[in-house]
Amino acid sequence: MILKRQILLKAIVTEGLKEQLIQDVEDAIRRVEDAQDELERQSRRMMLELQRTDLNRAMAFRQQLDLEKRKQDDVKAELQEQMKEYQGLTLGEEITRGALEGDIEVKVGDNLVEKLGQAEILVEDDIVKEIRDPAPRAGSRLVLASS
Repeated sequence: MILKRQILLKAIVTEGLKEQLIQDVEDAIRRVEDAQDELERQSRRMMLELQRTDLNRAMAFRQQLDLEKRKQDDVKAELQEQMKEYQGLTLGEEITRGALEGDIEVKVGDNLVEKLGQAEILVEDDIVKEIRDPAPRAGSRLVLASS
């Protein structure tokens, strides 16, 4: 019988990885800021029109706008926190990058806990350095885990 199990993808922190992670977060922060600027521009126009035509709708729009601004501020704050974490990474340490899904064959007499134990793939600069598998199997197949 073939079962699915989770396999952690871990990476050794290198200068290149650290720079990439920081750059990805900086890009994400920049996208949030651009979205905030665009929201502000569009909302000013819309608010002026609504204030002239329907004050109740203008007030409802303002509440919705404030809610959206808070959401974007929360996302930006989370990204800034993530940036601090990435800046604090130590070269050579292992971090979890994600999860993969793999097949494992189980047969009568196998230790199920061992077979389904947490397997890991360790990479350094995208090169596989180590496969840590409590129950290795010839021909194991890895596929990306669905989100």
